[in-house]
Amino acid sequence: MLLEQLLIQPIRRIDLIQPWRAAGKKVGVVADSLLAGAMAIHFADSALVFRSPLRFACCQTGTVIGVRSSGAPLTLGYRFDVVPSKDVDGLFAACEPRLSLTPDQWSGLSRFGKAESVFLLADLSCLGKDYFLRLRLLDRGWCSVSYRPDLDGAIEFSPENARAEVPHVVVHSPVDEFGWLHPASAYPFVLDGQYWRTAHPRDWPWPSARAWRSQPAGDRYRDTMMRALLARFSQHHALRRRLEALAGPIVVQGIPEGVIEDVLSDLGR
Repeated sequence: MLLEQLLIQPIRRIDLIQPWRAAGKKVGVVADSLLAGAMAIHFADSALVFRSPLRFACCQTGTVIGVRSSGAPLTLGYRFDVVPSKDVDGLFAACEPRLSLTPDQWSGLSRFGKAESVFLLADLSCLGKDYFLRLRLLDRGWCSVSYRPDLDGAIEFSPENARAEVPHVVVHSPVDEFGWLHPASAYPFVLDGQYWRTAHPRDWPWPSARAWRSQPAGDRYRDTMMRALLARFSQHHALRRRLEALAGPIVVQGIPEGVIEDVLSDLGR
């Protein structure tokens, strides 16, 4: 394993890249867990970096930790690497939203005394069919770093074996979690030979926008939104992978009920 060089070192901070954002909730935190598309745990000179294959095209598969009896590779789901701490920023685009926390800001995690968060041990564990990395910290006991494809491919850092539960997701805007589903998210596409900046009605070509204004809740709106989203996901392969990984019901403002499911069905044909 790559972690021996980091043992018996204090943790300086944790960077959350693409931190979880739910309307009205604390950024990056769900229950006792930290959630983000990528995570960097910084030590004195090096950092342990976790990246989601769904979120970042540079790592389409997770780190391989073995081989199954069938011969298929056994992975953690996410990619993890040890890199110089100063190089972490270069792994991600400058425009990626991020949040940095010190150990004392892990408000959801239990504390055992006031010792420094020193990294003592690491090993692999399994919960059901999912393998994950366990980190033993001096002041917090065992913590888990897990992959959550059901939560848009998020990396989850939590007390041992804890799992964040998100029973109902409502997307109000493109900056919310799953905001890439929102009609106004900035993923342009071409439909019927015309460039569409977004799938939001304000960006529709004038004939479609005029028809929508005359019947805002009619079949024309549903049909146009369906065709626009189908074009968007057909032309953005990274978004299509995230759409195909959806595991639960999601309500998106501006998208009629059932349209997302219909788009996913048509993409699979």
